[in-house]
Amino acid sequence: MKKEKKVEFGIEIVKPWSQAMYDHNDEVADVVRFEVKELLDAALCNFLEDFDLTEDALALPWDEASGDLVDIQTAVTCYGFGSGYTIGKVGDTVEQELEDAPYYRLKAIAEELGLELEKGFVGFN
Repeated sequence: MKKEKKVEFGIEIVKPWSQAMYDHNDEVADVVRFEVKELLDAALCNFLEDFDLTEDALALPWDEASGDLVDIQTAVTCYGFGSGYTIGKVGDTVEQELEDAPYYRLKAIAEELGLELEKGFVGFN
């Protein structure tokens, strides 16, 4: 008996992954990275509104970061930061980890942050 073909988002799921699967996941990964960067930028802007523009808020200790910033950071990095780290340094780390994240991590980040995507990643079920 032949196994029934599985199709997600119009793409046949095969092992090893097909080029169509990689291409689709590359597109979804770009969307996730963009959406998370937008969330991070918005959270940072909201946080910075509380500070005088002459004050270097990015040099403040990470311990003073808003809950939204911490939630995004934790979703992306899976670990926390304590004293000794600045908001700017943690932000740079989050952006680098987001850029380097493989598909499965981007899928988990999107789920943890509740991102509503038109298309999801394929090949993970």
